Amino acid sequence: MKKIRYITSLSCAFLLLISCADVKKEKEKPTVTVDEKKVKKIKKIAKITEETFDFGKDTKTFISATIENFDKEGNSMNVYWLNEKRDTILRFYRKYDANKKLIGAEYYEEGDTEPSRDTVYINSEGKKVEASLNSEGKISWKSTITTDANGNPVLKTYENGKGEYRGYDSLYFDKRNREIKGFYENAKGKRFNVRTYTYIARDKQENWLDRVVEINDTLVRSQKRIIKYHK
Repeated sequence: MKKIRYITSLSCAFLLLISCADVKKEKEKPTVTVDEKKVKKIKKIAKITEETFDFGKDTKTFISATIENFDKEGNSMNVYWLNEKRDTILRFYRKYDANKKLIGAEYYEEGDTEPSRDTVYINSEGKKVEASLNSEGKISWKSTITTDANGNPVLKTYENGKGEYRGYDSLYFDKRNREIKGFYENAKGKRFNVRTYTYIARDKQENWLDRVVEINDTLVRSQKRIIKYHK
């Protein structure tokens, strides 16, 4: 190692001391690192079973359920809808391209031998469009989705195959990206199903497990979820 030359100039010595002090301060700055424990705790969802119950006068009755499966990257792959007898009445399979970009879906209603098809694309305004296709592959119904900064679908506008406006869904989300309110307004400006969601329980991953739903200010529904995670 080369020896440091002796500096005789007072001004040079002063500059050297300032430089050394700055280096020392730089070393003393705390290093900002990612909390590895928190990163490890984040798990990808593998399966969600969601059950819906209606409130009666003094009862709570099971009315339907959905079972949704996800791949290890967190992409929803398929959904099954069950009726009040827990029979499967709809099977829904999402389609992705080679880059895991959602491009559509195929689904079978009860008794179908051939699937119905949806397509997903980005329009000229940069908004996602989800469209149902008829047997000829033409759009029969579509929704154009506006998202907030977190990607939540805050507005869905609807059109039929002729391009005629058919109303919209307005949705509101909290800081945890959970839907807390929503309503549908038809093309004539009349609102239906003004919904308010109250969350009761969540798991260690901050995903909700239990919530109740008010429709038009009346408590009518309870929804519970069982969530399984990829290992």
